[in-house]
Amino acid sequence: MMLFSEKLKQFEVAHPCENITVDGAQYRYILSGRDTDRTLVFLNGGMNTLEMWMDYVDGLSGDYRVLLFDYPQELRTNQALVTGMHGFFQKLGIEAPVFIGASDGGMVAQIYVQKYPGEAGGLILISTGGMDANTLKSLKKKYCIAPLLLWYMKHCNYEKLKPKLIKAGMRHIRNESAEEIAYARDLFETIFKDYKQEKDVHISGLLADLMNQKPVTEADFAALAGKILLILPDQDFFSGTMQEDLIKLMHNPQISYVSGSHLSTVVKAEDYIRAIRAFLNQSMK
Repeated sequence: MMLFSEKLKQFEVAHPCENITVDGAQYRYILSGRDTDRTLVFLNGGMNTLEMWMDYVDGLSGDYRVLLFDYPQELRTNQALVTGMHGFFQKLGIEAPVFIGASDGGMVAQIYVQKYPGEAGGLILISTGGMDANTLKSLKKKYCIAPLLLWYMKHCNYEKLKPKLIKAGMRHIRNESAEEIAYARDLFETIFKDYKQEKDVHISGLLADLMNQKPVTEADFAALAGKILLILPDQDFFSGTMQEDLIKLMHNPQISYVSGSHLSTVVKAEDYIRAIRAFLNQSMK
């Protein structure tokens, strides 16, 4: 198993990033794959780095068009983010995007579907919770000190904080193998090496802002009945109750239960790619 940093060098050569400014927001992105009418749009988790999806590009771009991008720092709220994404997709000629969102990215996907009903082509949610009233209430209690943490993030010595952030990320480890643990540690160390305080403040602000969103309801996803896949690890950060609430929101979702933790999206990418491929082949022809 190659380390994340070793894969990254090869990925950056094969898939150089492009930049585009849309409505004053700058997008760093990779658009690759077949020129088809179906585009898989990957939405990042809590570190907001498109590189988390690099294994998925080669795994899926042979049959689909694939879009990876970082959330622009100019967009400071989730409502501004999904509005900006809408314009970004129009600029690239993307219609009916099939969202693949992990963790917080899964929540962004739900906000987008709520704001732009009937415009998504499908929904694949990985290791995430619903934006329903119950889950938001639980998260508000769990992260009641989020405003204080955000203030600290803005004013701390960020270089000294980085080792603590890496340690916090590694707390998601459950029963991963020694190779997978080494891969996860190398991932965090590689990303945080050049990670900027401003970027962390931005994504932390977006995470805190999730608690301010209007809850979604079952009606928001009715148009996507039969076009929803949930990939749920058995030892995820999101509790079993939150997973059940997510399932109740969706209409006839296909559910793939996988063995692993919140980090499995990156350390066991092949398992997820297989589940995504099977879903796309069977349910979205």
